[in-house]
Amino acid sequence: MRKLSLESFFLDSLKQLVRGDLSDKSFLLGISGGSDSMCLANLFLKSGLKFGVIHINYSLRGSESVEDMNFVTTWAKNHDIECFVKVVDTPFILSNQGGNVQQMARDFRYSFFEETRLKYHFDFICTAHHASDWLETVIFNVLRGGFLQALIGIPDINGVILRPLLSFPKKEIIDYLIQNDISFRSDSSNNKLIYHRNLIRHEIIPVLRKINPSLLSTFLKNKRVWSELIQIKNEFVSSESKKLVTHLSDNEFLIDIDGLNECLAPITFLYEILIPLGFTSKMIYEIVEMKEKSMPIGSVFTHNDVKIIKLEKYLRLIKEIESPLFTNEMEITQNGNIEYAKGRRISVKNSRNIPENLNQGAEKIFVDIKKIILPLYVRKWKYGDYFYPLNMNNQRKKLQDYLTDKKIDKLKKEDIYLLVDANNQIIWVIGLRQDNRCKIDSNTEHILIFEHKIN
Repeated sequence: MRKLSLESFFLDSLKQLVRGDLSDKSFLLGISGGSDSMCLANLFLKSGLKFGVIHINYSLRGSESVEDMNFVTTWAKNHDIECFVKVVDTPFILSNQGGNVQQMARDFRYSFFEETRLKYHFDFICTAHHASDWLETVIFNVLRGGFLQALIGIPDINGVILRPLLSFPKKEIIDYLIQNDISFRSDSSNNKLIYHRNLIRHEIIPVLRKINPSLLSTFLKNKRVWSELIQIKNEFVSSESKKLVTHLSDNEFLIDIDGLNECLAPITFLYEILIPLGFTSKMIYEIVEMKEKSMPIGSVFTHNDVKIIKLEKYLRLIKEIESPLFTNEMEITQNGNIEYAKGRRISVKNSRNIPENLNQGAEKIFVDIKKIILPLYVRKWKYGDYFYPLNMNNQRKKLQDYLTDKKIDKLKKEDIYLLVDANNQIIWVIGLRQDNRCKIDSNTEHILIFEHKIN
């Protein structure tokens, strides 16, 4: 045990987190009814600070969940503490929406906490995470393949969320509850080894303590050094970004491959750039391999709405790729103006007047209506497509070969659309080349004029 009382250390910890006078602040405490949260609630009760409690019943443990909720509300009523309760039918939500129960509960918890904090004008949210929770989180993060940031574990402050018990081991919390005869609820799910955190708590940490009985204190001492290393890493990444990254727009930038190969810590650099975009450590190692010379130029790595393309000298990263307005094909009328993809339109004009000056090109074509079968459609190209490019001696050409000859990279290839007729005959590789089979000639009497426009 510490020489000073737990109450004194708790208040010192809270003052450091708030960085000011506590007397004019109000706190909303997340209370489950378990040992940790009841320790937090009673420490606040003894402190005389202004606070309320908030509880969520996830309906996951039947009558146990109801009893936990009743326990918290009764404690709050007995001590004249404002109490906010939410009942969530988690099994029903999961059966209809799917997902991970722990992630869903975590997301809902903090969303409801913040909503209540704002509505009832509390300054801070406090949770009862303690040092043993922090140790479990660090081990869990490392086992999942986390980099240096994994060693941070649970932060003691995250915006308005405070964790004033984070430096206290579980044993001190239990001792405090026993010494002060404080009641609490036990969650039976905490003993189920199907949850990874429970497996770490009950199986892995006891084995590690056989090697180092002072496991927790050793990790806590190293925490400060790890924090300093992270500051050094952040300065390194900031400095290297100025040399290695070229921003083309808000959603696109280039990373210099040669510079990346020569920098002190290329994996760390890529990790810091890509992790905020949702990439995992496994993906980052794959991208490290991608930048090596053995990977061909044009290689593409895709994750969610982000694509990384290997160019000759750069890794090109593009975020928030817009989806087309349709997934298969879109029919086009003989007269009109349609948007077939975000910011891209085709205007169609039906005419029997053959212009003397055929001013056509990549963005405007003239088609003999007798050489096509209506209706017409726009669709994305696919492997196996072929056409007869205009002015190429009626030579058949695979579309993928044509696009490669035009030096169109893999990302732009995925954004190529075709104008086709009812027999799926290609009329136009939109914005690039018309098909020779439908061009107008001296016998043409009736034409369609297509014009491509990009907003």
